[in-house]
Amino acid sequence: MSYKKLFQCIGLIACLNLLTACTVTDLDAEGNPIIPKDPNAVVSFADFTLSEVADQLWQPKVLPEATQAFTPWESIKSQLDAQQINTKQSFFVRLDGTIESVDLGKMKGVVKLKVGDTNIDLQVGRIIKGNAIRDASQYVLFDDFKNQIRFAQISRELNNRAMAAIGEPDASWVGETASVIAAITIDQNVISDAVPIQITRGGK
Repeated sequence: MSYKKLFQCIGLIACLNLLTACTVTDLDAEGNPIIPKDPNAVVSFADFTLSEVADQLWQPKVLPEATQAFTPWESIKSQLDAQQINTKQSFFVRLDGTIESVDLGKMKGVVKLKVGDTNIDLQVGRIIKGNAIRDASQYVLFDDFKNQIRFAQISRELNNRAMAAIGEPDASWVGETASVIAAITIDQNVISDAVPIQITRGGK
């Protein structure tokens, strides 16, 4: 066999090997290749509305986290008494106390809860300030949003889910004992924001 024919045979074998190694890719309706999603890719909410993002986070992740993996109030109280929470931090916590008052406005409201010797103002209503729920959760991460504005706005959606869950407080609640799951933000050893996620009233 001549060298020319030998090289032609080698080239033909190489081409056949390349063809057998190729993977057939399906095409979409417009003729573009459909690329499978990388199972290891970082989750992104870029293509979802904020309401859809909150739906994916609230019931499956945030609510179970808040109700099952909260920090005991006694632990937080001991740190407050010792002046140990000097940087801004948010926690899910269970609070067992008595409802002292319910003060409702058109947009904002406050349920005052007395827990031992501590008075805690629980925000209720249509306007909730702060990012206590968002920042207390390990599942709400800035890197999943890639946008500072949307990351800020997701707090409002999560707060809306919380307010829908607790119902509408009224004057009849005053004097009742209550077990509350809440998200609280502490800054410089002071509770700056507290948002109830679940309120279980125990009667007077």
